[in-house]
Amino acid sequence: MNEKKSLKQIIEIALLVIVFGCIDFLAVLLFQDILDIPLFLDTIFMTATLFLFGPVVAFLEYLVYMGISCIRMKVSYGSVHMIYLYSVSALTIILITWLFIRRKDSFKKSVNRTFLILVSAAIFSGLACSIVSGFVNSFIYFKNGNDLAYDRVIFAFNGEQFGFLASAILGRIPVTILDRIITTFAAFGIFNLYSKIKTSIQKIGGGGYSFLWKLRINYEKTSLHLFDFDGPLLMQSGEKNFF
Repeated sequence: MNEKKSLKQIIEIALLVIVFGCIDFLAVLLFQDILDIPLFLDTIFMTATLFLFGPVVAFLEYLVYMGISCIRMKVSYGSVHMIYLYSVSALTIILITWLFIRRKDSFKKSVNRTFLILVSAAIFSGLACSIVSGFVNSFIYFKNGNDLAYDRVIFAFNGEQFGFLASAILGRIPVTILDRIITTFAAFGIFNLYSKIKTSIQKIGGGGYSFLWKLRINYEKTSLHLFDFDGPLLMQSGEKNFF
C-alpha cells in the first residue's frame, strides 16, 4: 500500500514539474515578448515548486523550463548561445531562498514574520543572483533581435566608465531584486492555494472513503446476522436453530 502511495506521489510531482516548467516558459513569452516588461518573471513556478517540494525538485522544474527555452532558441536563432549557464543563477536563487523558507512553520506564527521572511529571501537571493548572473554574462552575451526591456535596463551602465562585468552586475541588482520580490510573493500565493486545494481534495476523498468503509463494515455485520443462524441476534430474539 505504501509503495503504491509513494508511486502516486512521484507521478504527481513529476507531472507538476512538467506543467510548472511549461507555465514558466509561457510567462516569459507573455511578460517579455508580448508585454515587454523589464523584468524576468521566469521563476514564479520554480519558486512555488521550492515552497512545495524543496530545492531538488525546484531545480528539476527549472531544467524543464530551460530545456524548452533552449529548443526555442535553437529554432529561432539556430543556436542556444549557452543560455543553459543561467541554470547556475537559478540554483543560486533556489539555495538562498531555501535558507529562509525551509522552516514552513514560521509562516504560521504571524503575518509580519511571514512578510519579513519573504522580503529577506527576495532581497538576498536577488543580490546573489545579480552577482552570479553578471559573471555568466562575462562568458556569454547574446543580444537577440527583440531587444528585450530588461536588457536595456541591465546594460544601461555599460560604457567607458564601467567594465562589462561591473555593468552586468550593477544593472541587474534593481531589476533582479524587484523581480525576486514579485516572484517570491506570487510563488508563496501559489503554494498556499495549491496546499488548500490539495487539503480540500484529501478531506473529500478521505471522508468518502471512510463512508464507504463504514458501509462495507455494516454490510458485513448485517450479512453475518442474516446467514449465521447460531449468531447472537437470533439467539437473543428467542429463535430456535432449525438446523
